[in-house]
Amino acid sequence: MSSRWRVSLRPPLATPSLGSRKPTGPPRWFDCLVAEIAGRLVAYAVVCKGFEAHTARKRLWLGDFYVRPDVRRRGIGRTLMAAVARHALQLGCDAVYWELWRMNRAGEAFYRRFGAEEAIDLAVMRLDKDRLTALGYRP
Repeated sequence: MSSRWRVSLRPPLATPSLGSRKPTGPPRWFDCLVAEIAGRLVAYAVVCKGFEAHTARKRLWLGDFYVRPDVRRRGIGRTLMAAVARHALQLGCDAVYWELWRMNRAGEAFYRRFGAEEAIDLAVMRLDKDRLTALGYRP
């Protein structure tokens, strides 16, 4: 790790987008790894634990990964991804998964430098809140 910045695991940052949801406390929904330069937050990675029952394997889901544009190409993203990898291994995970917007070519190139591959056997599916409500509604 560079002496110019540090990466640490700390409680998720309070942001207006979290609203009244509490990401910390039992059980915590996610962990947040951050990179700082002189006490200034310059990058973060938000990860969530997962378990695949059919394979009995632990996975880590990388929900968000961001490096401020003014500090990119200085090794901070690589250092942060290495911290994500160490965190996954410490938790006993077999893999880290994430979504990548298909048009994000720079992001794709960044991840491929580490040997990341597209999981072509998987499709990311979702139910938005309205559909969850409709599905979960019981008269």
